Amino acid sequence: MFSLLAKKANVHFLTTHQEFFKQYIVHGVGIDDNPKKGYSHTGVILHAFRNIITPIYGELQAKNKVKYAGKSLEFRQKNPRGLVYKSGNKNLVIFDDIVTTGLSMLEAKKAIEKDGGNVLFGVVLSDAKG
Repeated sequence: MFSLLAKKANVHFLTTHQEFFKQYIVHGVGIDDNPKKGYSHTGVILHAFRNIITPIYGELQAKNKVKYAGKSLEFRQKNPRGLVYKSGNKNLVIFDDIVTTGLSMLEAKKAIEKDGGNVLFGVVLSDAKG
């Protein structure tokens, strides 16, 4: 499912924002894209966008492996992932599979900027409320 959604999103970005991607050398990073049982949602999404961004795998990692599924905003605020970015000064698009509260995306942005990266925007394929 994520592969199909990612391919459709890629076509949309390519047709509607083609000039934008010609202006920048753009890299993409997935939030904690470590494969679990050989599969990573954000890795699949990054792969689908490889014709307009250069994927960077495994460079935005969570120190705290807390599970957020079904947890409240309060729980998420008290238990940050502790994201660490390792690839330095690049123009980046942050990719995630699902957004519930937006805290992971904000934490990723802060981690990337702390290490000198420039966040252009984020791409999320699914809204938990939708």
